[in-house]
Amino acid sequence: MKGDLNFYLQAIVAVVVITDPVTRGIFFRQLTAGEPERRGEFVRRITVAVAIVLFGAALVGRELLDLMGIDLGAFGIAGGIIVTLMGFEMLFGGEPSRAQGGKEARELPESFDGSVIVPYAIPFVAGPGAITTVITIASSTSDGTGTIAALVAVAVAVVMLPIGHLLVARHLNLSEQAEQIATKVGGLLIATIGIQLMLGGITRYFEL
Repeated sequence: MKGDLNFYLQAIVAVVVITDPVTRGIFFRQLTAGEPERRGEFVRRITVAVAIVLFGAALVGRELLDLMGIDLGAFGIAGGIIVTLMGFEMLFGGEPSRAQGGKEARELPESFDGSVIVPYAIPFVAGPGAITTVITIASSTSDGTGTIAALVAVAVAVVMLPIGHLLVARHLNLSEQAEQIATKVGGLLIATIGIQLMLGGITRYFEL
């Protein structure tokens, strides 16, 4: 029971950290500075898009890998490497990973309306790192526990997304330096999660 609880907590932390509702909320506030009255509408659209992508990854990701003949251990190793590199990029660069569409998503548009789904929701929030993490969690057990843990983790992240975005947009005002520090801390956590995923993939692939 304790092992299952730890597994669920690790899954939740991994998905929430990699979707990062608080730091992304800072960028969201900047991007919607000219349209504050539409923030609620934008967040609803972002949340729906992220939920569809990540719930879909949790439910059918493993089946798609099996269909393509991809070994789940090998996928865990590759996914862990990707997530680790994203974390190091954030840690040393102080900005969101380019693999998550960080650069494109942070460019200030005249109106945020055309950027809500792409590149903001996908891939800035639900990008390769988040999708890989969810599929790896869902595929980490053979008894269905991994899928349930992935679904629970995604549900928590989806709930946190509008809370983080709207609360940050209204109440939190960080300097650029503070934003960089927050991003670097998130990068360290993501790199650690990536290494865990990679080690789990190695264990599964070699049946250690």
